[in-house]
Amino acid sequence: MSPQKLGSPQDEQAIRSLATEFVSAWNKNDFKQMATCFSTDGDLINPAGRIARGRTEVERLMQEEQAGPFKGTRLNTQQKHLRFLKPDVAIADYEFEISQMRGGDGKNTTLKGQVTFVLHKENDRWLIAAGRPMVPSALPGTSR
Repeated sequence: MSPQKLGSPQDEQAIRSLATEFVSAWNKNDFKQMATCFSTDGDLINPAGRIARGRTEVERLMQEEQAGPFKGTRLNTQQKHLRFLKPDVAIADYEFEISQMRGGDGKNTTLKGQVTFVLHKENDRWLIAAGRPMVPSALPGTSR
């Protein structure tokens, strides 16, 4: 996980801190705090294909998810790659695990996937400009 020279060690740490802030808010079911990790014009496409454009819509989507399928869940992430495209733009890939989800049978289950964040530095703060979580599945006719 070695970023290009465009980003400083302070930028790299700020991006790690942003991810920690997001995870902490998730684990408290705090959809408002989760949404503040996004820029005002940031967007999110969730694994089900729902699109939220702008922080207000992102917050609304997260509120619905945190009151529904993700209520009471625990999120854990691990950064796998970070690349600075410009001094104020970066792309970061994470593996995630959401535990304590209720399956259709009412039993706890764990959801594993990957998320890519495009990040933008605004007024000395890194924010998510775009979030693209996905849960891998086999392509038709393949085992993966």
